[in-house]
Amino acid sequence: MRIRFLVFLIVATLGSARADSDLEKKLALAREADDPQASIELLRRWLDAHPKDSGAAEELVTLWLRVPDYAMAVQSLSLLAAPDPGFVARTSAEVAWRRDENLPEALKILRTQAAAAPNDRATRFLLAEYLAAAGERREQIAVLDSLIAGDATFSLFLDRAAAKMAADDPSGALADFRRAAALGPDESRVQGSRAGFERLEQSIAETAALDKLPPTPANHLQKGYWWFSGGLPRRALAEAGEALQAWPDSAYGKILEARSLVALGKLDAAKAGLERHVDVNAGLEDAKGRLGILLADEALAKSPGNLPALIRRASWLNFSAQYLLAMDDIGVVLKSEPSNIPALHLAVAINRRLGNLPAATAHAEKLKSLKAPPEILSDVFAGLAELALEQSRLPLALDFADRSIAAKPLPQVWKLKAACFTRLGQPNEAADALKRAEKGSR
Repeated sequence: MRIRFLVFLIVATLGSARADSDLEKKLALAREADDPQASIELLRRWLDAHPKDSGAAEELVTLWLRVPDYAMAVQSLSLLAAPDPGFVARTSAEVAWRRDENLPEALKILRTQAAAAPNDRATRFLLAEYLAAAGERREQIAVLDSLIAGDATFSLFLDRAAAKMAADDPSGALADFRRAAALGPDESRVQGSRAGFERLEQSIAETAALDKLPPTPANHLQKGYWWFSGGLPRRALAEAGEALQAWPDSAYGKILEARSLVALGKLDAAKAGLERHVDVNAGLEDAKGRLGILLADEALAKSPGNLPALIRRASWLNFSAQYLLAMDDIGVVLKSEPSNIPALHLAVAINRRLGNLPAATAHAEKLKSLKAPPEILSDVFAGLAELALEQSRLPLALDFADRSIAAKPLPQVWKLKAACFTRLGQPNEAADALKRAEKGSR
């Protein structure tokens, strides 16, 4: 009888071992496949057989948070035989923020645990993350300081660099990036951050040089551009505000102000276009365009309403893809001088960029009635032909191309005609147009 009982125990033990081995293999596969649902089910089965496995219970809680199912995460904490206070605090904090949207309560939980257990690095890591979300940058930096004092890693230096940027400490941020780059020069996070911090380095140098000059509106605008380029829109906004007080009509200032407000989340990008006529995705990046707008702003500040200066500024705004602001200036010129040929020429070009074919056509017809120079007429009708082709209005594109050629034949217009004929299914006419283009380019 005793022998049979021992045999039963051995068989049961071997069966349990095989079951455990099978579960472990399945869990490994689920983890490798990054399948949280499968991992959850397998862990629950594992914990039924191994209720004292705290590591498995913590993994289960973490997976419930990831799914997310916060009620099950809280319920699964009860499976921990000897719960780690730090793990419980981190779980409770995540539930408070993610489920209950109560960030202050989450921070309270993490601060309490961090104070009670100074060596709990995992809790302080999470506290630093939550402090960043709350905008508590000074406290976040203090927490990161303590983590770096315990074990300085490139990742922590990058986190502190970002926190210092948000806390308006560009020099400190740059110093931390340099430490991160020294510790992990080939790390992907370092490589991904390098270009931004190189721009910041240039911004610090450029603004330091401008600080030595008198605080003119032009210098405020240039400083603002460099701070924006370096990733500090709050400083850029302050500089734009200083300039706009003296030069309220400054196009440079309007662009810089709108882009800074959007970057700070204080203005919607679409509203910037509709209400301020600023395209926040364009302008100021090209040094020539930036200087051209700035010089025109300065000329207009000295002589408001100066038509040549308005045309110059509109030209540079068009060059910088700020088409609506450019049309604002041209509108002022044409209201004063409806037959101003340079303004009409520019109005066609701007409306062509805006895709406004009717407005562009009206300005071109006005130029024709004024007997504008042939090269201007050829250029404006060529632009209209390109726009009509882009809008698939092929007969109209051909008509505009013919009018451009009648004013002054240009090889590129013959090529445009060839494109129209090709799309119309007229290969012979397309070939003839290409021959004329080749002949004209010789």
